[in-house]
Amino acid sequence: MAELAAMTPEMAERFLAEQPYPDRIHVSLVGKHGGFQPVPVLSAAEFVKVTTGLNPVFASDALAKWVTGQLGDSALAEAILAECADKPLFEQTAIASGLVAERIAQAESVLETEPAL
Repeated sequence: MAELAAMTPEMAERFLAEQPYPDRIHVSLVGKHGGFQPVPVLSAAEFVKVTTGLNPVFASDALAKWVTGQLGDSALAEAILAECADKPLFEQTAIASGLVAERIAQAESVLETEPAL
């Protein structure tokens, strides 16, 4: 992933927080009888968990909008759009999941090194 701007503790907390149900993003799984089944995702960690295990389908622009609007990380959203551009849909899942997982690690690192009051 391209070097993203460092996160503040406040940014890291917002990024890692579970979102209220109305602010979720849906990814779609192919159902066992065909068709798509929506799966609500409420946090960055849940996105990684769902995308790692189930390989769903989603629109990278919708993910980028959610990452910016709900998680507060426009730098990650731009990286997702850039890395997923011109890639087949089935490849975008692993790319986006990897980028979000890296950013989770960065956010957790910021919170671990935050000085205690």
